[in-house]
Amino acid sequence: MRLIVTSQKDIAGSNIYEMLACDFGFKEDGDFEGKPVYKKGDIWLIATGRGQVEAEHLDEFFNPDYYVFASRHRSESGERTLTVHVTGNLTEKAEVGGKPKELAYANPDAMKVALLELEKGREEKNLDYKVSMEATHHGPTGLKKPVLFVEVGSTEDEWRDENAVEVVARAALAAAENKEEFTRAIGIGGNHYAPVHTKAVLGTDISIGHIIPIYAVSEIGLKEFKKASEKTGAEFGFLDWKGMRKEHKDRVRGFAEELGLPLKRGKDIMGASKLPEFEIEEEFFNEAVKANRKIISDAIEKHGGVPKSNKDGSMSNKISSKMDIRKAVISACIKALLQKYDLKFDGNLVLKEEKIDMKKIELLGIKPGPILGKIAHGQSVEVNGVAITKDMIASEETRVIEIKENLTKDILETML
Repeated sequence: MRLIVTSQKDIAGSNIYEMLACDFGFKEDGDFEGKPVYKKGDIWLIATGRGQVEAEHLDEFFNPDYYVFASRHRSESGERTLTVHVTGNLTEKAEVGGKPKELAYANPDAMKVALLELEKGREEKNLDYKVSMEATHHGPTGLKKPVLFVEVGSTEDEWRDENAVEVVARAALAAAENKEEFTRAIGIGGNHYAPVHTKAVLGTDISIGHIIPIYAVSEIGLKEFKKASEKTGAEFGFLDWKGMRKEHKDRVRGFAEELGLPLKRGKDIMGASKLPEFEIEEEFFNEAVKANRKIISDAIEKHGGVPKSNKDGSMSNKISSKMDIRKAVISACIKALLQKYDLKFDGNLVLKEEKIDMKKIELLGIKPGPILGKIAHGQSVEVNGVAITKDMIASEETRVIEIKENLTKDILETML
């Protein structure tokens, strides 16, 4: 059996429990801590009366292959997130359940399936949520079988978001039903939300269990590193190479050599992975990159994609990704273009831009410099006794980009 665990004390967990019980083919069979137990084949669903991070007692009642906790995620930033992680306390701090320096057993393969399902659901429902793995943290840490958490956050608004709750419910069920096996690794380096490790899990055939973030590398010893590796069943350690300083790299190398654990980084696994390639309309994409490259590159990274480069080093309109992320990238392109242009869609994309007209400037006797800058930024400035405003020195320039693909047309119609 596999056990999906929610908590009666958790708003998101309670919503996930109700949704799974009602909409996913489960049938009531018994009760546990005052709430019905639901079963679907060998998948059991419960709602414990304890907080999930404190649910160290479940081994007394159940003997599953592994535990899938469906839970809320909380963070100070309040960012909308859908996350997956294994539990444990890497250091002496155990502020949110579990014991210091104790790690749960991991099931990286089920974690990968959950992460992929979160990404799929986010795309299908067009949710403005960040999908990511998290570094190892909080309890329970002492259960005898593997533990993974699938979470929605980071505020009560998200815990009650029906679409986000459904995506997490589906991910938790997919994790519980998993039968796939992958090459397992522990993650090392980077920040708490592990963007490099997330990208690797979404974009390659590896799975990752425990993740030791950069803030814990200097605090752990060989014993904790060994636990993370053994309780993951890791075949190698995957490094966020750019997210580590030299002293951290040297420290990790020493641990890995002691254990005989190979270490790899992005270039060792990304190139070997044959990811599907997706293409965005070239003229539309290139114009968006010129308008605001960061918005587009952030969207590609956020959705687990790998941008290609042209021979001149510019960003290509071809993107490698485990899943089709064109909707997200096209939406990002439109947002980038809106930073620079007034947009209109009438079957093709019309770009209108206000530009400073040098001929008008000369006729009004304005010289390039601070005065022109003030006018260009919307201030009214008196020149030769005349109040000059931006509209007096600007001209509107209009260009048209032909849109050929229906997907791009549909998104433009929706957003504009």
